[in-house]
Amino acid sequence: AISLSIDLKVQHALRDELGAAMAKFSAVGAAGLVMNANTGEVLGLASLPDFDPNHPGASPVTSRFNRTSLGVYELGSVFKVFTLAMALDSGTTNLSGSYDASKPIRVSRFTIRDDHPKKRRLSVPEILIYSSNIGAAKMALDVGGKTQRAYLGRFGMLRRPALELPEVGAPLSPSPWRDINTMTVAFGHGLAVSPVQLTSGFAAAVNGGLLLPATLIRHQPGQRGLGVRAIGERTSG
Repeated sequence: AISLSIDLKVQHALRDELGAAMAKFSAVGAAGLVMNANTGEVLGLASLPDFDPNHPGASPVTSRFNRTSLGVYELGSVFKVFTLAMALDSGTTNLSGSYDASKPIRVSRFTIRDDHPKKRRLSVPEILIYSSNIGAAKMALDVGGKTQRAYLGRFGMLRRPALELPEVGAPLSPSPWRDINTMTVAFGHGLAVSPVQLTSGFAAAVNGGLLLPATLIRHQPGQRGLGVRAIGERTSG
């Protein structure tokens, strides 16, 4: 017999909260995932609108699309966590560092600006606190596109995750990967990933630096999947 990692209470609460958020914001869909960051076990996974599994054919196709594992999206500013992590881990900056975010960056026909500009130099922590696109872009340029891709690969952002479902989406990444891509990916634009990938990557950022495979199978007590080191333990801490 196979024991699933899904916790029924977590699953029920997750679905209820997603439903409430959909109603509040008149959204067409919602996706949510709860994961044990130290094991990769998925405790709750929901995609709305959903369907009656006893009569799946009676539901529209949009209800049968798993937004959590199959859908891939440009997830925006949450990617700044990865940008900060790779910059600290690679040594291109530290928590005492800073970047000039006083004015937008113009590259060819593109302009990178902050939604809530401070119009001054920002410290590395402030770039995350104030969600500065300008600061994140400059931080990523210091890291460099090649190193950025290597770190994002270790965070699981560049390949299809190994989840025990038939409906698992593959990420969409830039090709070629130019400097403008390095800058926009730094704040989550130009690279589309699934919520499963994002959650696994975030888990690696906080669990000591190990990317663990997302799984729907319950581990034995004390068991931990074989992880890939994404960042150093000190950086994660």
